[in-house]
Amino acid sequence: MKTKNELILKGLPISEGITIGKPYLFLKDENPIPDFDISKEDVQSEIIRYREAIIRSENDLKKLQSSLKDDDSYEILDILGSHLEILQDPFITSEIEKRICSECRNSESIFQDSIIKFKAKFKNIDDSFFQERVRDIIDVSRRILHHLRNENSLSAKKIPVQSIVISSELVPSDIAEISVGQVSGFVTQRGGATSHSAIIARAKEIPYVAGIDISCFKEENIETIIVDGSKGKVIANPTKERLDYYQKLIQDKRGFYQNLKESSVRKTETKDGFSINLFGNIDSIDEVDLVLKHNAAGVGLFRSEYLFLANNSFPTEDVQFKIYKKLVEKLSSLPLVVRIFDVGGDKSIKNHDEILKEWKNELNPVLGCRAIRFLMKNPKYLKTQLRAILRASELSKIGILVPMVSDISELFFVKEAIDSVKAEILNEGVHFKENISLGCMIEVPSSAIMSDEIAKHADFLSIGTNDLIQYVLAADRTNPQVSDIYSLLHPSILRLIVGVVKSAQKYNKPLILCGEAAADPKLIPILIGLGIKEFSVSAQHVPIINYTIQNICLSNAVKLAKKALELTSFKSLKELVESQSNLD
Repeated sequence: MKTKNELILKGLPISEGITIGKPYLFLKDENPIPDFDISKEDVQSEIIRYREAIIRSENDLKKLQSSLKDDDSYEILDILGSHLEILQDPFITSEIEKRICSECRNSESIFQDSIIKFKAKFKNIDDSFFQERVRDIIDVSRRILHHLRNENSLSAKKIPVQSIVISSELVPSDIAEISVGQVSGFVTQRGGATSHSAIIARAKEIPYVAGIDISCFKEENIETIIVDGSKGKVIANPTKERLDYYQKLIQDKRGFYQNLKESSVRKTETKDGFSINLFGNIDSIDEVDLVLKHNAAGVGLFRSEYLFLANNSFPTEDVQFKIYKKLVEKLSSLPLVVRIFDVGGDKSIKNHDEILKEWKNELNPVLGCRAIRFLMKNPKYLKTQLRAILRASELSKIGILVPMVSDISELFFVKEAIDSVKAEILNEGVHFKENISLGCMIEVPSSAIMSDEIAKHADFLSIGTNDLIQYVLAADRTNPQVSDIYSLLHPSILRLIVGVVKSAQKYNKPLILCGEAAADPKLIPILIGLGIKEFSVSAQHVPIINYTIQNICLSNAVKLAKKALELTSFKSLKELVESQSNLD
């Protein structure tokens, strides 16, 4: 038997937290799918059997949704909702039934073959959002096959209590059906920080690290592992000293977070009384409840494209109006910032052949015809959305945010479109707020460099750190191979932020910073020191960021930022931030 040597593996941090437990190798069942011919007389009964599998799959998801409704699991509910919608997709329903009729083969075989062809067709589209949609369809297909084959239970339910699940990849339903007490952590070979599985793991507050070679866990001599979801580290067979260290760390953090959850959220300001506006990011109406529960200052970013991405179609003006109206009614007098459709070849939209033709041959859709670029080529979608937003603006304070701006002419285009729509609906006798604000997302290097000119014409600015970092550093934020490069703590990023801050200050324009960086407590002091006064984070991060801000002295944060701007490498900046864990 091999010696139980300590093994330290570095991967991609997916969900924060630290846990210790025994590894459980979670391998999917790969039993062969039966493939046989059926008679013409049996075709109808085979279709009925297939439809029953879909109905049972729907019942599974609805039951899971019902069990999560009282847990503030808004993001999980949205993902499960999209899975229910996939079950109504023609690809899943009528197309499979047509093949059963025409080929006279059993439904399992037809279904499996269709999924294999689907995966092959889209495997070369290198985009995280689109691939996540593909994974969702595959996840749903596994559920349908599970019922077609009359399997007794999902393998996830057989996992021992307090296990750390080791798997090549986890799909959303694997994690959604796991209770927090059952599993204490996840380690996978594949997976990204923006995947649906990652979102669910974070919502359940289960530590998760991806990008790990799991072959070593097939060894019998690994009994204990530590998963550090904050640093993306997995430690197999830790030494006694390291085990003791992490056990104390877990105990200390558990006490801290329990006190944080039990304490009421106070006004967001630093220790020395400097006010900060802390907003929430949302993808759906349901998430507003969590924003309000945590006493955020409003919604700093509503990703409106999620209104249609699940349905693969653009919503009508009336559908959008009802959604925006419901949002402002829930928020009452609190502000709402609606980011206009950030859609393009990087996101999946079916049933729109004329649009898909534009994107079909894009080699790199993330840098292609997306967001404002797409809307300028397809102004009818922009006009429909602006009409709906303006109609809802009468009820509350709404801001319109333009994504992916790389040239000021794009901002002017939206300004002109708003003026045109105002005149149009005014003639129709529709009321709206005349002074609706128009903001510009700073997430492309060119817009950061030209922020002085943009700030002159925009009503507010919003720094999108996720895209800005990956575009400036040429590092894909979903790729674990460059996770050590992708970071806000690079001199170029900090200097660009300072430039945007100065531009906003020069013209007295509000500036919001959003993205993953805004939700990182370690980065908040340096960002406040750089002059950021407004943050927008996912609703579940509001309490910890509020607490972090309350324990910062502005004067110390300014000193830290000044010191940071003198440094010239990522390594030195990282060391500085890690040494400044307390700014009291």
